[in-house]
Amino acid sequence: MSLQKIKSALAIDFGTSHSLVGAVIDGKSTEAIPIDATAPDPTLMRTLLYFPHQDSCFYGSQALSQYIDQDMEGRLFRSFKSHLANPNYLGSVVGNRILSLENMVGTFLLELKKRAENYLQVSIDHAVIGRPARYSMDSVHEEIAIVRMQKAAHFAGFRDVQFIPEPIAAAFDYRKKINTEKIILVGDFGGGTSDFTVMRIHPEPFSKKDVLAVDGCPLAGDALDSIFMSHRLNEYFGAQSVYRLPMSSNLLTMPPSIMQRLNHPAHCVHLKEKDTYEFIREVRKCALRDSDKDAIDRLCLLVDDQQIFSFFEKIEHLKKTLSLSQNAEFSFDYPGLEILQEFSQAQFVTWSESIQKRIFQSLDDCMKSAGVIPSQIDLVCLTGGTAQVPFIRKQFVERFGSGKLQTSSQFHSVLSGLVESASLWHQGVQF
Repeated sequence: MSLQKIKSALAIDFGTSHSLVGAVIDGKSTEAIPIDATAPDPTLMRTLLYFPHQDSCFYGSQALSQYIDQDMEGRLFRSFKSHLANPNYLGSVVGNRILSLENMVGTFLLELKKRAENYLQVSIDHAVIGRPARYSMDSVHEEIAIVRMQKAAHFAGFRDVQFIPEPIAAAFDYRKKINTEKIILVGDFGGGTSDFTVMRIHPEPFSKKDVLAVDGCPLAGDALDSIFMSHRLNEYFGAQSVYRLPMSSNLLTMPPSIMQRLNHPAHCVHLKEKDTYEFIREVRKCALRDSDKDAIDRLCLLVDDQQIFSFFEKIEHLKKTLSLSQNAEFSFDYPGLEILQEFSQAQFVTWSESIQKRIFQSLDDCMKSAGVIPSQIDLVCLTGGTAQVPFIRKQFVERFGSGKLQTSSQFHSVLSGLVESASLWHQGVQF
């Protein structure tokens, strides 16, 4: 595809957990625009939407502060990017307002656009937006995610959009820093996906032939958070409940659909939706053991008192602590939901084995598609928060050796590459 030269474009790293924005205007690049004035790093906005009611919305750090100030009433959405490839997830309801997933994503992108335009004092209707190497391992679901992102970008007011795989963007960032020809492997680990690119870099102008392979899988930081809930903590919320419906002799257990919502940070917020919540209350009425009734009461309290977000924040802290220490304590002290549990790094490693296997199968597939073996890789560049997890890093050391590993800016490397991509677009370069 031949690309027409453009005068200006935003570069948007729309992430599962955080988002960033840069720009290219008349050939001049602006990286890391301050888009969240009250955040610890104003260039880094948490990917959060908070609706105290259907006619009002807050974003990023303000979404979280308003959520707390409003006694956690209303709807707080996090990790909603993770739903893009799920054909069964259409969106949610806020009050009487039906909020499709495309509009949810588009609403967030529109706010990023407005804040960037306000900072730059110029209107921009072109954008380079990062995307995972794969939204899904299923090709049909992958296409659904792409179409949804196109609709969301149109909703946000972008007339023309280029979607650049995030690991390619990260490779562009490294490309600017290296002046000799090398074959590099980029591993980009976010909240929702783990992505890989094998790319030849050199001082000459970029050619799309330089990208030897791109691959990935929809598992990363959020998936690692979920294992603590699915392997132990969900027991406190009725995961092992047994119940019997009226006029039936069949013993039933809590359905997997409820457990999916409970275990995963992207889905847990939907426990509050009417049909799901009413079903949970029905299970509570039909539970056979007092201990199960108590556990489901805790689940209802978790939902009713809007403690879901805080609970998963504690889980994420536990994950980070176990990445550095052999043992860690999980402590949640909200009245009625008190939990104190010890976890070990060995448990973390064991429970995550299936996730690790799928992530590194994607890496192996990427290497195979590129037609290279580990010894031919000159440099391994890792970016994203999950790249800091020791057993993830260990796998790279075992495959490539510690001398080849570089870890870049945890959040800004992809954005820097997207700005570079926007600059190339400005010059009319093909992707």
